[in-house]
Amino acid sequence: MFRSRALFRQYFAAAIATLSVMMAGTSMGWPSPVLRLFKENPNHLLPNETFIQMTSDQSSWVVSIIELGNLVTPIPFGFLVDSVGRKPCLLTTGPLYIISWLLVIFTKHVYVLYVVRFMQGLAMGIVFTVAPMYIGEIAGAKCRGALSTFFIGMLNTGILLEYLVGPFVDYDTLAYVSLVIPVVFLMTFIWMPESPYFLIMKERDLDAKKSLYWLRGGREASSDKINLELYNMKQDVEKEMKLSFDFMDIISTPANRRSLLIVQIVAVADVISGMSAVLPYASSTFARTEGAWITPDQCTLLLGVLVFLSTFPTAFLVDRTGRRPLLLVSCFGSGISQLTAGTYYLLTENYKMNLTPINWLPFTSITCFAVIYSIGLGPLVPTLQGEFFPSNTRGLAGGVTTITLTVISFLVMKMYQVIIDHYGVYLNYYIYSVGCIVCGVLVYFIIPESKGKTFAQIQDELNSHIAHKSKRKEEKKQTKIEASNKKAEIERNNKVENKIEA
Repeated sequence: MFRSRALFRQYFAAAIATLSVMMAGTSMGWPSPVLRLFKENPNHLLPNETFIQMTSDQSSWVVSIIELGNLVTPIPFGFLVDSVGRKPCLLTTGPLYIISWLLVIFTKHVYVLYVVRFMQGLAMGIVFTVAPMYIGEIAGAKCRGALSTFFIGMLNTGILLEYLVGPFVDYDTLAYVSLVIPVVFLMTFIWMPESPYFLIMKERDLDAKKSLYWLRGGREASSDKINLELYNMKQDVEKEMKLSFDFMDIISTPANRRSLLIVQIVAVADVISGMSAVLPYASSTFARTEGAWITPDQCTLLLGVLVFLSTFPTAFLVDRTGRRPLLLVSCFGSGISQLTAGTYYLLTENYKMNLTPINWLPFTSITCFAVIYSIGLGPLVPTLQGEFFPSNTRGLAGGVTTITLTVISFLVMKMYQVIIDHYGVYLNYYIYSVGCIVCGVLVYFIIPESKGKTFAQIQDELNSHIAHKSKRKEEKKQTKIEASNKKAEIERNNKVENKIEA
């Protein structure tokens, strides 16, 4: 599988780092089995004949309040990641998840669940800001795309774990299973190297060389190649760090502004597709299908398995087909799938049509959406986030991206149940469909390809695009001036001729 020790070590470090993403996945997948069991059989869910009473509105808060926590940490950690390092920031997520799962185990009240979900959101904000940066900076240019897919792969693994275990164990056991992941993360990630880019930024060249030496295979690595890569890294970092940086530089310089626009378009497409609401409400949504061929829990479990499996071809495709084709297929394919699911629910719930012969359609449509999402929109937000921002803005710009994801995700998750109560579940899927198609059009016209390019090459192309655009604008302006002057000259000549004739 691995052509060299260097490749193995980069994959291994990325896998350990993304255990933090798996922790986030468990917190995303946890509501689906838990909320449905609260509604259907609460005494089975909790020991000692106790249960947590929860209204429809409270359940929507339990699902969505995680995004409020996710809103708090990205900007502070966007600064901290450049002062204390990528590794220490990522390590702070372990204790937050450990405490949150212990609260789930030892307390049984809906308001404590609000606190739990908020804490998990705090940790998720750190993970989504720091993990893509760490993975992008430890990876070589040729395998960066594949390593970046670890993010969505481990996220889906965490979700799948909850779907696999949740229907078959009680409330406390599910929390104990979830607790194992942050414990393993803390025990393993502490031994991983810090990002060589960060160490160079802090002028710790010897530590950067040690980090790069380990990541590129240790004794197997050529000393000349290590020194050359380290030299190129230093050149890139020095070039980027020479630029004075404050918060407004994210939007004030043309290249940074374009980078931010590119990543925000993909981030918006990621969330407006509806995945953040589809997963936690999966069991409840599938339960709406009358006469379904399998149970809602089986549907949810199969959905989780297919989403998980779909991440593997992505790791193969992202550095072969490129980012743009996968994004386009994902946007338009997701839009069609969501439109199909929405139409089914519109006809069955609002128009009371009997569609029992095709009651497999909503599960098939939602599963197709989830799989198509997982080959493009899901994995490529962290990939592009790690690629398009220069070193001096990467931390803070990553925080801004996480906030974009969080705000829209909170609205999508909170409004899912509200829209169902007032209009019907179909409208959610129609909104997601329109959002996907609009974002697909934006991807086609705005987002460039970054496959196989170094950070420096990507920044050079962004700057050359800006320069080319400015040149074209100047040429158009000059053409207009020349045309205006020519027109004025013709008018003057005509006036002179008219006077002579008169």
